[in-house]
Amino acid sequence: MDRITDRDVKEWINRFLAVISDKYSAEKVLLFGSRARGDYLINSDVDMIIVSKKFEGINWLKRLRDVSVEWEGLVLLEAICYTPEEFEEKKKEIGIVSEAVKEGIELIARGKRCIPANKQM
Repeated sequence: MDRITDRDVKEWINRFLAVISDKYSAEKVLLFGSRARGDYLINSDVDMIIVSKKFEGINWLKRLRDVSVEWEGLVLLEAICYTPEEFEEKKKEIGIVSEAVKEGIELIARGKRCIPANKQM
């Protein structure tokens, strides 16, 4: 591949979401950071928060490793994985999660895909 395009990134995200939905029954996935704001560079990473009950009882590092294996993109994936309870607590705090909730793009909500068709990523 000579040059990474927006279409490539969107395709990688869509494939990743299909796997995450199936394997982890993700309840919520938020895209945040530069890709959500639209001020990304072509090789900017993809920042996501993934919320699933299947993360219960699994330490955060194993969650990250397991989820990252599913990413096939040529740009870096930065994923943060929470149980629903952890996510609810974190979004009340000042920090990355509360900012992602305010400024991010919901890719999965209540277990359903909801990607805006015209949104650049």
